[in-house]
Amino acid sequence: MKNFGGHVGVAVFGALSFALTVALVTVISRVTGFNLFSLSVWIVIPAGAMITGAAAASGYYFGSLLFHTRPTWFLLVQVIVVAALAQLAIYYGEYSTLVLQNGVRVADRIGFSEYMDLTLTSAHLRVGRAQTDTGAVGSFGYWLAAFQFVGFILGGVATYFFLRRHPVCQSCSRYLRTLATRKQHINDNEVFSTYYDNLFKHPVDGPEFAEWLQYDPDNKQIKEGTVLATSTLKGCPHCKTQRIEQRVTLHGKKDWKDIPTLARNIAIPDGIDLRSVFKGEVNASRQQRAEPTLA
Repeated sequence: MKNFGGHVGVAVFGALSFALTVALVTVISRVTGFNLFSLSVWIVIPAGAMITGAAAASGYYFGSLLFHTRPTWFLLVQVIVVAALAQLAIYYGEYSTLVLQNGVRVADRIGFSEYMDLTLTSAHLRVGRAQTDTGAVGSFGYWLAAFQFVGFILGGVATYFFLRRHPVCQSCSRYLRTLATRKQHINDNEVFSTYYDNLFKHPVDGPEFAEWLQYDPDNKQIKEGTVLATSTLKGCPHCKTQRIEQRVTLHGKKDWKDIPTLARNIAIPDGIDLRSVFKGEVNASRQQRAEPTLA
């Protein structure tokens, strides 16, 4: 197996995130009485379980980025197993640490299977903004646990697919790092169209490109209809190649909405480093930055 040491490192990171997530959720449950993974939307959508499952599997994501190991079917199996075991491990952590008011440990009196039956069937649901208590759920608690189990797995699988979507170098297949980000706010649609059409018409190592990239006329006048262009410079730590990912969003009445048709991904010619341009440093051939000509 190529990069065997890297795969071992990823497995270690995965085990650490699993252990930390189980410990953290157990401690929160013991201190506050609230179990994070029990949080749900409309009862059957296990939002808390998906978040917890993703957290348990997050070590595989960050470990893969650190050691530059690509996602494989074996990694997917590890992610699913860890996410699925997290639910059982949290229940067992609660069981093994539960002490009654008289000082007796629950684990010394009943077995884990009996504890699980009592926990699942005696659980209470709280619904609505008023958090109305519906009473003990009875045998339906097993269905809730099944929904949560699926949520754990979905959270872990989501982590895996986030890793698959992470950009990689076309030459060496290593993961690209984010080097810099530049945001530009434009309120006039015609001005934005001119900017969008002209940005990459110029050589990226020339002063015109730098002027367009640093052009931000309305950064303090955000309103409904403002267009935000976010350009992210990514680079390969091995080959030193770079590329620009740009996404465009439009500000509505309350929030920003993505415009996927205007997204673009531009490869930068070898040997060009745009970090200084993204940081706002003026090209050496210019003594003073000027606004680009919009005509």
